Amino acid sequence: MKAIFTTFLLIGINCCCVWGQQLQIEVTKLLPNFYVHTTYQLYNGKPFPSNGLIVRTTAGIVLVDTGWGTEQTEQLMQWIRKNLQEEVVLCIVTHAHDDRMGGISVLQKHGVKVISTPLTAQKTGKQGYSIPIGILPNDTTMRVGVTPIQTYFPGEGHTSDNIVVYFPDEKVLFGGCLIKSYMAMGIGNIADANLKAWGQSVKNVQRRFRETLVVIPGHEKWETLDSFSRTLELIEKNQKGN
Repeated sequence: MKAIFTTFLLIGINCCCVWGQQLQIEVTKLLPNFYVHTTYQLYNGKPFPSNGLIVRTTAGIVLVDTGWGTEQTEQLMQWIRKNLQEEVVLCIVTHAHDDRMGGISVLQKHGVKVISTPLTAQKTGKQGYSIPIGILPNDTTMRVGVTPIQTYFPGEGHTSDNIVVYFPDEKVLFGGCLIKSYMAMGIGNIADANLKAWGQSVKNVQRRFRETLVVIPGHEKWETLDSFSRTLELIEKNQKGN
């Protein structure tokens, strides 16, 4: 399967302004009916990207993770309405950090069902955010329209509640923040991480989804499967540094 990447800048919609800098969402076509949504926040004064998925099914649009905050999640909903002209029916939240769930209130306002594991729902509520429906077991398969979707908790890593989402028909894996981009220079936010378990959790994902053709990390680029090995390198480097 050859993935074709086409990036669309959001045009004609008000942009999020932070410290005088405009932040626009980007949407990149991955495969027919699959898009990566990329939203931003400032990190060390520069925009830093956060990835999620838009999946077009016969029953409507499925999102994997919200945009990074309410403003950009609203932009995302407007982009979908304008360009795909379909309703968002479901959002799967992959863990309880604001780059994954910071726009839940926007989605709920639009009538979108937002789901997660019970632990993610609990942790989200403790942080004062709108709470997703905590119904996902650690390992399950659901179907939206004719599209099968697998969610899997491989063990702790970036957080104690990080899950991955796999689309077996297309062999697309959304690794979220458990998986670092092949171009990542550092391991990133480890405030809630379990560094001892993280490497094994990544290997669990590799073994479980051996047929993966595309892996989308939580941040930065995704053009190769080298994100797996890069994640393991960064974990090992961080452990040695400590």
